[in-house]
Amino acid sequence: MRHSTVLFDDTNTDLIAYSLYQGGSTNRAQREQMKKILSRAIRDELTDRQRDCLTLYYLHQKKMREIARILSLSPCTVSRHIKTAKEKLRRIASYYE
Repeated sequence: MRHSTVLFDDTNTDLIAYSLYQGGSTNRAQREQMKKILSRAIRDELTDRQRDCLTLYYLHQKKMREIARILSLSPCTVSRHIKTAKEKLRRIASYYE
């Protein structure tokens, strides 16, 4: 596993996947399968910065300005990382829906 600036582990991955995929199918098995797919995609398909931004945004409820300060990035860059990560994860999820 790559090393992120932010503490990142499999539990965080699952929580982010849950935050991103609260809706969708009403079938519990399908929801659980989608969360597993998204968890794997978060670990394997996103950049370290994208994971850092998602972790701080979804798990630590940080504002984009706070994330920018923590990671020494501009708020626009943080916003772009989050947007790009969410688009990538939506694209991956769409293949399985």
